[in-house]
Amino acid sequence: MGASDGESRTSEVLCPSARCREGAVLLGIVGSNGILGYVTPQATIDAEFVGRVGAGRSPGKRFRFAEPCVTERCVHWAGNECRVIEDVIAQFGHSEHPEEATLGRVLPRCSIRPRCRWFRQRGGEACSVCPLVIRDCDSS
Repeated sequence: MGASDGESRTSEVLCPSARCREGAVLLGIVGSNGILGYVTPQATIDAEFVGRVGAGRSPGKRFRFAEPCVTERCVHWAGNECRVIEDVIAQFGHSEHPEEATLGRVLPRCSIRPRCRWFRQRGGEACSVCPLVIRDCDSS
């Protein structure tokens, strides 16, 4: 992995379900329980990391990455929102009152929250289900 990119490109909104490729942020590592453990401080992956994790199981099943959100150029974009987080919330924990989704809960320690597409779209409700998301493939 390369050095932390800290405040670089701070205005870009990040997709928290990106592909494993050079320049992506390593968001987290999928544990044996299938739950994402977040990596902090923020780290950007380099070509060496991509090459190493490309062997064996799909990197998307072992890690989560973040990259700039491409909005309407993404197959998961509909209208003005990302459908991934909407579908995950519908499956794992939709609340009629989004502010209630985090009452009494501590949000995961996430390095991209201020720039995260899902957080900007659904707030703490997105954070409460985000650790459950595992990328099925690395092709989309």
